[in-house]
Amino acid sequence: MTFSQVLIDTTAIDQLAEGMLGFSDDAQELLSESMMTTLFISGASSSSNGRCSYLLMDDGSRLWVPNSLTCWLVDASIITQTYENYDPADKLLIRVIASDGSSYIYRCGLDSWAASSFLSCFSNLSKEQLAEPIQIMLTSKGRATFASVAYKDGETFTRVAIPHHQLSSKLSYDQALAAISYINGTTQDNEDAPETREQTERAATDGIEPMEAATVELDELLTEIREAS
Repeated sequence: MTFSQVLIDTTAIDQLAEGMLGFSDDAQELLSESMMTTLFISGASSSSNGRCSYLLMDDGSRLWVPNSLTCWLVDASIITQTYENYDPADKLLIRVIASDGSSYIYRCGLDSWAASSFLSCFSNLSKEQLAEPIQIMLTSKGRATFASVAYKDGETFTRVAIPHHQLSSKLSYDQALAAISYINGTTQDNEDAPETREQTERAATDGIEPMEAATVELDELLTEIREAS
Protein backbone atom coordinates (compact mmCIF):
# COMPACT_ATOMS: atom_id res chain seq x y z
CA MET A 1 0.00 0.00 0.00
CA THR A 2 1.46 3.40 -0.93
CA PHE A 3 0.89 6.89 0.43
CA SER A 4 -0.83 9.40 -1.81
CA GLN A 5 -2.29 12.92 -1.68
CA VAL A 6 -5.60 13.80 -3.28
CA LEU A 7 -6.08 17.44 -4.35
CA ILE A 8 -9.57 18.72 -3.64
CA ASP A 9 -9.20 22.36 -4.64
CA THR A 10 -7.34 24.15 -7.40
CA THR A 11 -5.21 26.25 -5.04
CA ALA A 12 -3.69 23.12 -3.46
CA ILE A 13 -4.35 24.48 0.04
CA ASP A 14 -6.68 21.60 0.92
CA GLN A 15 -5.72 18.00 0.26
CA LEU A 16 -6.81 14.61 1.55
CA ALA A 17 -4.38 12.04 2.90
CA GLU A 18 -4.71 8.50 1.61
CA GLY A 19 -2.71 5.46 2.70
CA MET A 20 -1.58 6.40 6.23
CA LEU A 21 -1.04 3.52 8.65
CA GLY A 22 -2.90 3.92 11.94
CA PHE A 23 -5.51 6.34 10.63
CA SER A 24 -8.69 4.85 9.28
CA ASP A 25 -11.78 5.85 7.35
CA ASP A 26 -14.26 3.32 8.73
CA ALA A 27 -12.35 0.01 8.91
CA GLN A 28 -9.69 0.78 6.29
CA GLU A 29 -6.05 0.38 7.36
CA LEU A 30 -3.77 3.11 6.03
CA LEU A 31 -0.01 3.62 5.53
CA SER A 32 2.18 6.58 6.52
CA GLU A 33 5.57 7.39 5.03
CA SER A 34 7.24 10.64 6.18
CA MET A 35 5.71 14.05 6.84
CA MET A 36 5.40 16.75 9.46
CA THR A 37 3.80 15.46 12.63
CA THR A 38 1.72 18.21 14.26
CA LEU A 39 -1.99 17.53 13.79
CA PHE A 40 -3.75 20.90 13.85
CA ILE A 41 -7.37 20.44 14.95
CA SER A 42 -9.89 22.52 13.05
CA GLY A 43 -13.59 22.44 12.31
CA ALA A 44 -14.54 20.18 9.41
CA SER A 45 -15.74 21.74 6.16
CA SER A 46 -16.62 20.81 2.61
CA SER A 47 -12.98 21.41 1.71
CA SER A 48 -11.82 18.84 4.26
CA ASN A 49 -14.47 16.28 3.33
CA GLY A 50 -15.56 16.08 6.98
CA ARG A 51 -12.05 15.65 8.39
CA CYS A 52 -11.14 17.64 11.49
CA SER A 53 -7.33 17.76 11.61
CA TYR A 54 -4.52 18.40 9.18
CA LEU A 55 -0.77 18.28 8.78
CA LEU A 56 0.88 21.49 7.60
CA MET A 57 3.19 20.62 4.73
CA ASP A 58 6.48 22.30 3.79
CA ASP A 59 4.82 24.32 1.03
CA GLY A 60 2.12 25.64 3.36
CA SER A 61 -0.63 23.37 2.08
CA ARG A 62 -2.90 21.46 4.46
CA LEU A 63 -3.02 17.66 4.30
CA TRP A 64 -6.30 16.61 5.95
CA VAL A 65 -6.04 13.27 7.75
CA PRO A 66 -8.74 10.75 8.78
CA ASN A 67 -10.62 11.42 12.02
CA SER A 68 -9.70 8.13 13.70
CA LEU A 69 -6.24 7.14 14.94
CA THR A 70 -5.17 4.02 16.86
CA CYS A 71 -2.18 4.93 19.01
CA TRP A 72 -0.45 4.99 22.38
CA LEU A 73 -0.79 8.13 24.51
CA VAL A 74 2.64 9.49 25.51
CA ASP A 75 1.97 12.77 27.34
CA ALA A 76 0.08 16.04 27.38
CA SER A 77 1.32 19.60 27.87
CA ILE A 78 0.33 23.25 27.68
CA ILE A 79 2.39 25.85 25.84
CA THR A 80 1.83 29.57 25.44
CA GLN A 81 2.30 30.47 21.80
CA THR A 82 3.22 34.05 20.96
CA TYR A 83 2.56 35.66 17.57
CA GLU A 84 3.83 38.86 15.99
CA ASN A 85 0.36 40.02 14.95
CA TYR A 86 -1.87 38.04 17.34
CA ASP A 87 -2.41 37.86 21.09
CA PRO A 88 -0.60 35.05 22.96
CA ALA A 89 -2.66 31.85 23.14
CA ASP A 90 -2.46 28.75 25.32
CA LYS A 91 -2.28 25.53 23.31
CA LEU A 92 -2.88 21.96 24.39
CA LEU A 93 -0.47 19.39 22.94
CA ILE A 94 -1.33 15.68 23.04
CA ARG A 95 1.62 13.52 22.00
CA VAL A 96 0.89 10.03 20.70
CA ILE A 97 2.67 7.21 18.88
CA ALA A 98 0.79 5.63 15.98
CA SER A 99 0.83 1.94 15.13
CA ASP A 100 3.71 2.41 12.64
CA GLY A 101 5.91 4.01 15.30
CA SER A 102 5.45 7.57 14.02
CA SER A 103 5.09 10.33 16.60
CA TYR A 104 2.22 12.80 16.24
CA ILE A 105 1.12 15.77 18.31
CA TYR A 106 -2.54 16.81 18.38
CA ARG A 107 -2.64 20.59 18.80
CA CYS A 108 -5.61 22.77 19.71
CA GLY A 109 -6.47 25.83 21.72
CA LEU A 110 -6.64 25.14 25.45
CA ASP A 111 -9.93 27.06 25.66
CA SER A 112 -11.66 24.82 23.14
CA TRP A 113 -14.16 21.98 23.22
CA ALA A 114 -11.53 19.76 21.61
CA ALA A 115 -9.12 20.32 24.51
CA SER A 116 -11.78 19.84 27.18
CA SER A 117 -13.10 16.65 25.56
CA PHE A 118 -9.57 15.24 25.16
CA LEU A 119 -8.71 15.85 28.81
CA SER A 120 -12.08 14.67 30.11
CA CYS A 121 -11.75 11.40 28.21
CA PHE A 122 -8.21 10.75 29.41
CA SER A 123 -9.10 11.65 33.01
CA ASN A 124 -11.77 8.93 33.01
CA LEU A 125 -9.32 6.19 32.03
CA SER A 126 -7.43 4.10 34.55
CA LYS A 127 -3.64 3.77 34.62
CA GLU A 128 -3.97 0.31 33.08
CA GLN A 129 -6.21 1.58 30.27
CA LEU A 130 -3.88 4.48 29.49
CA ALA A 131 -0.97 2.04 29.20
CA GLU A 132 -2.74 0.15 26.39
CA PRO A 133 -3.45 1.29 22.81
CA ILE A 134 -6.35 3.71 22.47
CA GLN A 135 -8.44 5.01 19.59
CA ILE A 136 -8.89 8.76 19.18
CA MET A 137 -11.86 9.96 17.14
CA LEU A 138 -12.61 13.56 16.17
CA THR A 139 -16.12 14.81 15.45
CA SER A 140 -17.18 18.21 14.17
CA LYS A 141 -20.37 19.71 15.60
CA GLY A 142 -21.09 23.11 14.13
CA ARG A 143 -17.92 25.18 14.43
CA ALA A 144 -16.58 23.10 17.32
CA THR A 145 -14.59 19.86 17.21
CA PHE A 146 -14.89 17.21 19.91
CA ALA A 147 -12.58 14.31 20.73
CA SER A 148 -13.76 10.94 21.93
CA VAL A 149 -11.52 8.11 23.09
CA ALA A 150 -11.94 4.34 23.14
CA TYR A 151 -9.79 2.04 25.28
CA LYS A 152 -8.62 -1.50 24.62
CA ASP A 153 -11.13 -3.99 26.01
CA GLY A 154 -9.92 -7.47 25.17
CA GLU A 155 -9.87 -7.74 21.39
CA THR A 156 -12.10 -4.69 20.86
CA PHE A 157 -12.20 -1.01 21.81
CA THR A 158 -14.82 0.48 24.14
CA ARG A 159 -15.66 4.18 24.12
CA VAL A 160 -14.94 6.09 27.33
CA ALA A 161 -18.10 7.07 29.21
CA ILE A 162 -17.95 10.70 30.37
CA PRO A 163 -20.12 11.68 33.38
CA HIS A 164 -22.90 14.04 32.31
CA HIS A 165 -21.77 16.90 34.55
CA GLN A 166 -18.40 16.96 32.77
CA LEU A 167 -20.03 17.50 29.38
CA SER A 168 -21.81 20.76 30.13
CA SER A 169 -18.85 23.15 30.21
CA LYS A 170 -15.22 23.56 29.22
CA LEU A 171 -12.45 22.84 31.69
CA SER A 172 -10.88 25.74 33.53
CA TYR A 173 -7.11 26.27 33.37
CA ASP A 174 -6.65 24.67 36.82
CA GLN A 175 -8.83 21.71 35.84
CA ALA A 176 -6.78 21.28 32.68
CA LEU A 177 -3.55 21.30 34.70
CA ALA A 178 -4.97 18.68 37.08
CA ALA A 179 -5.99 16.48 34.16
CA ILE A 180 -2.57 16.80 32.54
CA SER A 181 -0.86 15.92 35.82
CA TYR A 182 -2.99 12.76 36.04
CA ILE A 183 -2.34 11.84 32.40
CA ASN A 184 1.42 12.28 32.60
CA GLY A 185 1.58 10.41 35.88
CA THR A 186 -0.08 7.36 34.32
CA THR A 187 1.44 7.37 30.83
CA GLN A 188 5.06 8.14 31.65
CA ASP A 189 6.18 4.63 30.69
CA ASN A 190 4.27 4.39 27.41
CA GLU A 191 7.05 5.73 25.18
CA ASP A 192 9.40 3.01 26.41
CA ALA A 193 6.82 0.22 26.61
CA PRO A 194 7.86 -3.01 24.80
CA GLU A 195 4.96 -2.82 22.33
CA THR A 196 5.69 0.81 21.41
CA ARG A 197 9.42 0.18 21.17
CA GLU A 198 8.79 -2.79 18.86
CA GLN A 199 6.63 -0.64 16.55
CA THR A 200 9.26 2.11 16.47
CA GLU A 201 12.06 -0.34 15.70
CA ARG A 202 9.97 -1.89 12.92
CA ALA A 203 9.35 1.57 11.43
CA ALA A 204 13.09 2.28 11.45
CA THR A 205 13.75 -1.05 9.73
CA ASP A 206 11.22 -0.13 7.04
CA GLY A 207 12.91 3.22 6.46
CA ILE A 208 10.28 5.32 8.26
CA GLU A 209 11.84 8.01 10.44
CA PRO A 210 9.43 9.51 13.00
CA MET A 211 10.02 13.23 13.51
CA GLU A 212 9.34 15.52 16.41
CA ALA A 213 7.08 18.40 15.44
CA ALA A 214 8.73 21.82 15.28
CA THR A 215 5.71 23.65 16.65
CA VAL A 216 7.19 27.16 16.59
CA GLU A 217 8.26 26.86 12.94
CA LEU A 218 4.84 25.51 11.99
CA ASP A 219 3.08 28.38 13.73
CA GLU A 220 5.29 30.91 11.95
CA LEU A 221 4.45 29.31 8.63
CA LEU A 222 0.75 29.27 9.46
CA THR A 223 0.91 32.96 10.39
CA GLU A 224 2.55 33.78 7.06
CA ILE A 225 -0.23 31.93 5.23
CA ARG A 226 -2.90 33.83 7.15
CA GLU A 227 -1.26 37.19 6.46
CA ALA A 228 -0.90 36.39 2.77
CA SER A 229 -4.55 35.35 2.37
